[in-house]
Amino acid sequence: MVKQIRAYRRSARKQQIIKQLRIWNENGYATEATSNKLAKALDMRHSQHLLNILYEMVDEGDLKMEYREKNGRFPGHAFLLAEKHIITKKYSHRQIRINQRGVNVGQLEMFQ
Repeated sequence: MVKQIRAYRRSARKQQIIKQLRIWNENGYATEATSNKLAKALDMRHSQHLLNILYEMVDEGDLKMEYREKNGRFPGHAFLLAEKHIITKKYSHRQIRINQRGVNVGQLEMFQ
């Protein structure tokens, strides 16, 4: 059995968080997530280290943090994507390279 990698760099974790929130937003699953929900989705442990990464992303402007009241529980924070990550994804395109025997023979572009 192959051991799953859990030790990613901080920058890689930030990209994973943005990508996960973007996927949920595009599929209509969720527009916001708690830190615990993000930890489970990324196969991480909910810890202060993850919270520090999320708070750092809020300071950088990649995420927004909103205070939420929960019925019968302690209040908490929800994390949302900033507008710049939602808008740029809608108008971007994807490039697919076609390789034959290790040599690039073509390229396709998919516009969304």
